[in-house]
This record gives sequence, structure tokens and C-alpha cells, in this order.
Amino acid sequence: MVIGHPSAAGPLTSVWSDDAAAVRDTLTYLTALGHRSVARVAGLPELNRTGLRDRAQREVCAELGLGEPVIVHTDYSGEDGAHAARRLISSPERPAAVIYDNDIMAVAGLSVAQEMGLDVPGDLSLVAWGDSQLSRVVRPPLTALSRDSPAYGSHAARTLLALVTDGAAEGVEDAAARLVPRGSTAAPR
Repeated sequence: MVIGHPSAAGPLTSVWSDDAAAVRDTLTYLTALGHRSVARVAGLPELNRTGLRDRAQREVCAELGLGEPVIVHTDYSGEDGAHAARRLISSPERPAAVIYDNDIMAVAGLSVAQEMGLDVPGDLSLVAWGDSQLSRVVRPPLTALSRDSPAYGSHAARTLLALVTDGAAEGVEDAAARLVPRGSTAAPR
């Protein structure tokens, strides 16, 4: 069994969610706020989910007339997320918004933005993929892509149990992560 998109599972049963839908919702929201330049601090490029998110971001940015997105690949650590944030924020073409592939990197990016004197969300909007308590205790609290992790785990456990007891199980597409707007996103100044 694979917890991941069927495109990477081969003959194995999958439990997954539609990351492309979450990318679309996030980019549509940021564009509705008025952001025209949205970067993403992504995970490891060799991971299937990173590739799916990369493709979705490129497609949605093209559809929304945002041009080619800036995508910075990292190792998912806070340190690498902070380094990517410094590079993006220091760029002459600083993005108006940044989506981070996990909440640890988003918190690191928030810290970097604040240390560099940027107002979040006035100067830079931030979105975290993942909605742990960490996303809610920082100031401002992070807009996040949230999923019902216990339900996702339950679907995976039930699928695995069916595989063990019955020898077969259908794949399960779980609900896509949903966008939860908080204090780290706003219309650009």
C-alpha cells in the first residue's frame, strides 16, 4: 500500500488527496487578493507529490495569467526554508506571496521576513501547507492548507487492514487540503 498519488504507486493500492486542487484553491485565493507574483518553497524535487504540486502550480499560474512561477526546492527543513526565504525576499523581483510546502518552513519564512523588516501580510503574504498548532501560535497566525489528519490516517489504516484480511482493497481518494485564511495573507499594499 502507498500513501500517495496512484501515479507513483505502480500496482499497489493508494490512499491520497488531490494536491492539485489545493494548489488551485490557494493560487485562486491569492490572486483574488490581488497578488500577481506567487513563489513556492517546495520540498524535494524527486518526490512525486512535489512534482504534482510543481505541475499544478505551473498550470494554474498560466491559466490565471501569472506567468512562470518561481519554485525553490528544499529538503523540507526549517533551515532550508529560511535560506529559501532569504533568497526570495532579497531578490530584486521579490514575490508578493509565498506558499511553503510545510508549516516548519513557513514559520522559518515568517521569521526571516520579520528579521528583514517586512510586514506580514502587508508586504508579503505567506501560506503554509500543513496546519499544526505551530501555524496558529505564531504572529500573525499562518494561513494554512489544512487536512483532517486523523481521518486520513484512518482511511489508510482501514485500507491496509482490508489488504491484510481480504487480500485486496480499493484505493481511497481523501478530501483535498482546504485553505484556512488567517492573519498571514492580505491584499498587497
